[in-house]
Amino acid sequence: MYTTQPTGFEGFEAMIPLLVFLGLLYGILLLGGLVSYILRGLAQSNMSKARGMGNHWLGFIPYARNYQLGQIAGEIELGNKVIRNPGLWVLLAPIIFTFVFVVGYVIVMVPYMIGIFRFVETEAVDQLLGSIVLFTIMLLIFVVVVTIAQVFLYLIIYLTYHRIFSHYVKGQKPVYYLIIAMFVPLAASVLLFMLSKKPLLSDQLSPDLVAVGEPSVVETSVPVEAPVTEEIAIVAPPIVAKPTPDETAAPEEVDSYA
Repeated sequence: MYTTQPTGFEGFEAMIPLLVFLGLLYGILLLGGLVSYILRGLAQSNMSKARGMGNHWLGFIPYARNYQLGQIAGEIELGNKVIRNPGLWVLLAPIIFTFVFVVGYVIVMVPYMIGIFRFVETEAVDQLLGSIVLFTIMLLIFVVVVTIAQVFLYLIIYLTYHRIFSHYVKGQKPVYYLIIAMFVPLAASVLLFMLSKKPLLSDQLSPDLVAVGEPSVVETSVPVEAPVTEEIAIVAPPIVAKPTPDETAAPEEVDSYA
């Protein structure tokens, strides 16, 4: 018996359901990323306004939004250390991770590919084995270094989120919000947007964070002097008793004899 092989068009038809599924999946991921980007931008704009910061539009600019996010968080306590400028660290952390990944990948793959090309030309098995051993060692080093860089990246980002959450909720809620933001897709942007609509907690604000719409009143302890009033002494005229008719009569003269 002869079996007919499917033509190219028939093979393509068989792949249509898979292609549709992948298209829908990528569309959902793209839409979710766009919604997350917009919500976080709006949240950072509201939060920056609440702190009297300028350039509210930075929340919509790539990389610049990372710097603004760190500045919104303010100083971050990490054990006995204090991160004074978190905006700079949040900005540099993704750049450092990308640099480490790209450079490490090139350093690992270039010697390996050179060894493969030499094996194809010379068919020297010892060179191939040497390239495989070198590739394995460098790959392990690459994985360790990239893992450290990734841990550093996530540590900076999640500490920043926790600090921002603590500006709006008390107790253990910042920790709960952080756990949700770590494991639930889109949760970080949604939480930031929801919290940006709430008033700030005054007991957790640093002195440089001033809420817009609530004018700061500075109470001074300078005593206010009471107005000095001149006391005018009113002297009443002396009261003179009016003599009675008997008192006005001349007294009788009494003759005295020696």
